[in-house]
Amino acid sequence: MSDKDSRYRFLLEKANVRGVLVHLDDTWQEALSRAEYPPNVRRVLGHAMTAIQLMASTIKFTGKLTLQARGSGPVSLLVVQANAGGGQRGLAQWREEPPEGPLSEVFGATSLSIQIESGKRGEIYQGVVEVKGEGLQDALANYFEHSEQLPTRFWLYCNDQRASGLLLQQLPEASTQPEDDEDNWNRIALMADTIAADELYELGVEQLLGRVFSEDEVRLYDPEPLSFECNCSRERTAGLIEGIGREEAMDIIAQEGQIEIICEFCNSKNVFDSIDVETIFRGGEESPTVH
Repeated sequence: MSDKDSRYRFLLEKANVRGVLVHLDDTWQEALSRAEYPPNVRRVLGHAMTAIQLMASTIKFTGKLTLQARGSGPVSLLVVQANAGGGQRGLAQWREEPPEGPLSEVFGATSLSIQIESGKRGEIYQGVVEVKGEGLQDALANYFEHSEQLPTRFWLYCNDQRASGLLLQQLPEASTQPEDDEDNWNRIALMADTIAADELYELGVEQLLGRVFSEDEVRLYDPEPLSFECNCSRERTAGLIEGIGREEAMDIIAQEGQIEIICEFCNSKNVFDSIDVETIFRGGEESPTVH
């Protein structure tokens, strides 16, 4: 399998359309190893993890980009997060396996939230994607068309080995005849609709783009590496304990003998005993014990 764990940007110059192609391989396997996801939960998570890397290619940010949904339906929580360096993580929680249908049946009555965090200034922008009778790709396309006023399409696929996706976006009008751009956009979108899932999984990027957009000149940029990456740490976990206060932390120690915190994204476990907790509330005079 070629082009593993990469994001490829490309430009169809004559058509005035930009595109992004994403493949997640080891990244996807890392996410799957965290829980025994039922098939349709796995599908929703795979689509979301692919979509956020496609989105990250079109949004300028230096911190984190988060896509999240909470609902009363079969899937109660979906969170995927990407950073500007190509790292990402994701998880889903479910009550039962959802049907293979629109998001409204997967999550129940809910909306998707998109949060963009700037790493330098600490600024946070949050947008909302209304969930109707549609799939994730349609909901995100509607969001981009309204937020950026640019026609945008998503194609999302995943199986047990690979999660892949394609984004196309019409650029601002380049000609004096807008109808030309619209005709080109419709033509390019129709060509992308011919992509079969096995082609996206198995063909090399150059071969795939050459087959689909054979009538256009494709400018393909260098690949950007992607990876599974969780920013949890023992220090961050100690901060959580500090946040609940010394009295409550010591109550847990008295009842349980220790405080054990497991990261839901990466399954890493941090254990704190009474000495660790005392050290935390003394201002970290000593390093907490490593378990």
